[in-house]
Amino acid sequence: MENERKKIIAVDDSLENLTALKDTLKNIYEVYPCPSASKMFELLEHFLPDLILLDVEMPEINGYEAAKRLQSNEKHKSIPFMFLTSMNDVTSEMEGLKLGAVDYIHKPFVVPLLLQRIKTHLALVDYQRIDIISIATRTAMEHIREGFVLVDENNNYMVSNPAMAEMIPGVAELTRKESIFSAKGWPEDLKNPPDGSFEFSISGEKTRYFRVGISPVFVENKGHIARIFIFTDITENVNFLTELEKAAYVDALTGLYNRKHFSELADMETKRAIRMNQTVYTAMLDIDYFKKVNDTYGHAAGDLVLKTSADVIRQAIRSYDLVGRYGGEEFVFMFAITDESIIHKMVERIRADMERTVINYEDKEIKVTCSIGLAKVLEPDTLKTSIQKADQALYAAKNAGRNQVKIYDPNTGEV
Repeated sequence: MENERKKIIAVDDSLENLTALKDTLKNIYEVYPCPSASKMFELLEHFLPDLILLDVEMPEINGYEAAKRLQSNEKHKSIPFMFLTSMNDVTSEMEGLKLGAVDYIHKPFVVPLLLQRIKTHLALVDYQRIDIISIATRTAMEHIREGFVLVDENNNYMVSNPAMAEMIPGVAELTRKESIFSAKGWPEDLKNPPDGSFEFSISGEKTRYFRVGISPVFVENKGHIARIFIFTDITENVNFLTELEKAAYVDALTGLYNRKHFSELADMETKRAIRMNQTVYTAMLDIDYFKKVNDTYGHAAGDLVLKTSADVIRQAIRSYDLVGRYGGEEFVFMFAITDESIIHKMVERIRADMERTVINYEDKEIKVTCSIGLAKVLEPDTLKTSIQKADQALYAAKNAGRNQVKIYDPNTGEV
């Protein structure tokens, strides 16, 4: 693009002048001769030149009138134009400059002088465009949500935007030529990273997740001169996906595993425990008279009882025991143990903790108890049949007066 030749439209009603202009400029610029201003405007419908050389004295539409039309057209008003005319009085020249001409050159023109003045004005236009691009780029960098950091070829800090200061405040404290890797809070994952795209997290009061794209900056004949880091905060996306994944495995009300996921985990854990010569028990827990809670205090109170019960259960069991919400007010457990003498104490502790718990709801105290059925997993039991046996023991506990633990007897098939 740097080597693309500039386009110049030359407008003159003299064929001789047009030929002379084209011969003078053709080795440097792309020249488009026009014998009239009307032809010039037709040409402008197809492309916009970098410069227009405009004769003043022309039939139909003279140069001054053509200049006025250029200035009144939103599409054409930014095209620089120079008057090239035999009129050499000060009044004519002042008139031409007032109309917006960047220069006023007298005929017959001196070739070296004409070339130099065209070169100067085109260079000025390029500079203005670069300046506009620079201003626009800085403005965009100040307003985009992505963090932007520019470093030199040695990864020394050059410039960053406000969004970057929000993401990693230490970057904004750097001065030019300090290593970007010395910025306070700069992630270890990004110490001397290769170019490309990466994801990482920053721990704090709340973990934040980011994606960073690292791109080299090359200049022809100079090679690698800089690197750009673009940081995007993807915390919301990661949290949303985590919540979606969590919803597939966790009961929304209690935070315990849902029935499906509990069954999947318990099935795998049972097989693992048996390989490790551990004894496996399943248990079913039901909150006593739960319907009465809903009928007396409302479903919001019932939800609070379920959530509180789940918290009590979590506190009472070991970290590696499995528990899930089976449905309604029922909870299901799987315990892998090496000492069978402790299993009844474990479930009894759950029952006792539930009995001691007081739930405050709208200035009212609610107390509930629970019944628990326990069953040992034996050959040829499956997780499903074992849970069915625990359920039998649960119903025996409820029929015996509730607020107690019953164990399924594998020898009699009864509780």
